[in-house]
Amino acid sequence: MDVQDKVYWHEAFFEALQLEFHREQEFLEFVAEYPLSKEALIMDVLVIKKRPGKRIDKNIGRIFRTHNIFEFKSEKDSLLERDYNKVIAYALLYSSFTPAPVSDITVSFVVTVHPRELIKYLRNERGLAVRITDDGIYYVEGDTFPVQILESKLLPPDENLFLRNLRSNLSIKDVTMTAEAYKMLKPLEKRNVYFDRLRQANLKTFKEALSMSESMKELFFEVAEQEGWNVPDMLENFRAKKIAKKLLHLGRPVEEVVEATELPYETVIGLA
Repeated sequence: MDVQDKVYWHEAFFEALQLEFHREQEFLEFVAEYPLSKEALIMDVLVIKKRPGKRIDKNIGRIFRTHNIFEFKSEKDSLLERDYNKVIAYALLYSSFTPAPVSDITVSFVVTVHPRELIKYLRNERGLAVRITDDGIYYVEGDTFPVQILESKLLPPDENLFLRNLRSNLSIKDVTMTAEAYKMLKPLEKRNVYFDRLRQANLKTFKEALSMSESMKELFFEVAEQEGWNVPDMLENFRAKKIAKKLLHLGRPVEEVVEATELPYETVIGLA
């Protein structure tokens, strides 16, 4: 992928986290780019448990306390020692600026690139234990805060589909599964940042998936219509089919629907 084609994943990450925790959304508050001060100190995402005693059963939320800080690294960015220490410092600052005791804060890092050098640093230089607790989930034990590192591509697809697929180089199966799961959870009249970034990063795969899946076509064009994507011919055909389906549902004759939509007779028959 060229530099000019770089996909900016952070907004999509914010949405992906909310999709991942859709079952617990009534208990959680999500804040994007939480400012730590008037200076340029911003955390990627802050997740606050609105009911502090509520247990979160989601695999990536079992570590949660009341205040949970997330740092996201895009698919080609490595999580380095300085990044780790910066976010730990942010957590300390957050504790000093808000009524949040250190004992009630957790830190989570989400990465695609395996953090081999960081894990070596934490174990050998910091003397911290790093253990795998589940697929793609590492707990760092002995630091100031409970810390987890989530290696997104290793997270189980049945549990963490949205974080796992927040990247390019997805397969047709990945794209289709993610799109269908997304449609079930996200009202399409809202801004669809996650879906848009996935499309940008996987254009070729999206086109292939569109030719193979009717549900994928339906989702794609519904979002395209909402977001104003520039796919005029394909979008016009989709709109005509939507109108045809409505007219057929109202009991209008096939011939009348063909005349109204200018779709081929065989197409309208196929929609009946």
